[in-house]
Amino acid sequence: MTRDAHSRLEWIAGILAVWILCVACYAAISANIALKRSEAELNEAGFLLHRMISQRVAQHDAHLTTLVSLVLAAEGGQSQPLIQVGESIMRFYPRITAIHELEITWREPSASADARRILSIPADARVPDDRLLAAAVFMQKAGEGKSHVDASFDTGYLLTKKVRDSNPAPALVLQIDPWRLIDMEELPNWISLQLQLDGKVVMQRPAAPQGSGWLTPPRFSRMIDSQSQPLLLNLERPVSLADLVDGAMLAAVAAASLVGLGLFAYSLRNRREARLSQGAAERAEQRSILLAREARLAHAARVNSLGELASGIAHELAQPLTALMSQSRAAERLLEQSGIDNALLKKTMAANVREARRAGDMLKRMRDYISNRPPKPVAVVINKVVSDTADLMRADLEQRGITLDLSLSGNLPMLMADPVELEQVFNNLIRNAADSLGEAGIAEGRITIATMLEGSRIRIDIGDNGPGIEEALLPRVFETFFTTKPDGMGLGLALCSTLIERVGGQIEARNEADGGARFTVRLVAGPGETG
Repeated sequence: MTRDAHSRLEWIAGILAVWILCVACYAAISANIALKRSEAELNEAGFLLHRMISQRVAQHDAHLTTLVSLVLAAEGGQSQPLIQVGESIMRFYPRITAIHELEITWREPSASADARRILSIPADARVPDDRLLAAAVFMQKAGEGKSHVDASFDTGYLLTKKVRDSNPAPALVLQIDPWRLIDMEELPNWISLQLQLDGKVVMQRPAAPQGSGWLTPPRFSRMIDSQSQPLLLNLERPVSLADLVDGAMLAAVAAASLVGLGLFAYSLRNRREARLSQGAAERAEQRSILLAREARLAHAARVNSLGELASGIAHELAQPLTALMSQSRAAERLLEQSGIDNALLKKTMAANVREARRAGDMLKRMRDYISNRPPKPVAVVINKVVSDTADLMRADLEQRGITLDLSLSGNLPMLMADPVELEQVFNNLIRNAADSLGEAGIAEGRITIATMLEGSRIRIDIGDNGPGIEEALLPRVFETFFTTKPDGMGLGLALCSTLIERVGGQIEARNEADGGARFTVRLVAGPGETG
């Protein structure tokens, strides 16, 4: 597996892990909220049931008290009022299924009790085993109500009260159906209900929905407010996973979170890749700059070595040039002394002296430039400098098939500059134009030089009919070490710019609309004469 594929798998696994965690958190929060809501609903229903059952069992005590009063009043043998009231109570309160009047006799020394049923309402009511109940009732205090769960009576519980402390003692028994303590139709089907009396279950109804066995359901447990009927109310609400988490909503959240996380992760990955790409590009750029600097340093080192070599050459050439100039002057004097009138020979000697002096000046300027000594400007006639430079290069241009045209404006003011430096500038510009024409293979190459006055400045235009300069390279042509020639050093035009700016001038390059390159030099005109 490739490194990119492994990285992509790790990225997908990370997204899935975060997605699962998000869905699980949502499910847990939803389940917790649903569970608390279920507990709140169960508690609300539990308090309502507790209050209702407490009120109803309190009614049982009241009925029993009323019936005891009637028994005491009927000791003369009139039982009809007891029967009428008992039937009325059972009619309005059907949870009281039967009313019994007993006479309990305590026997010694066997410590047992017998019960004789005097009255039952209704007469055919199912009755519990009086013998099992008699002893417990006889031990009660007179007027004290107490509930019992009788094994022989499985349809509810019994509420008893001894009428009088005597032997035999009269007593009353109420048979109560706990199922009718609650309105089952109004009870929510999600409640599991249980009533206990003395630790025994007297009523139990399971919830209709079944819960999950591994989930702990909410519970409610509370004693009924009654001394005579200490019932324990237990409620439970079974819950399942479907009750706690909405499947459709969970699916929607899962889908939305997966899409959101995917988009977020995709955005992060793109940003990371963009940063990596930008970092790589910056490193590449820094490396390119470093390599360019190293190349410039290496080039500068070569140029420095070349400067030292040129300084040595200039020093060595100065002596033969001095000797040439001395010998030429001596030849001129000999011609004058001998009386030989040879105009051509005299002209040649004069040319030798002039060119030797000019070569010496150039060597001096070279030594000054290498040693960084500032030049000494003098008053210069620009047309003469241009003409001298043209005369010097015309023979070489003619051999290369290139025509040099001059268009020099008259009455131009003089300027303060170093004529040798100006000649060097014009020489470089003319030579560059000639090289461009030669490389382009122009059959009829032409270089034009024009001088003119432009405001307070002297303008010199040097143009050609070659292919021109690439537009992308125009801003860099005067940079040091920048060259388009295979064997170039990138110093010619940079030197031209330095020399022109040294005298407060400007130089610029452009392409003509009809083809060819044009260099324009603007020099500050000096006050005084014109030439």
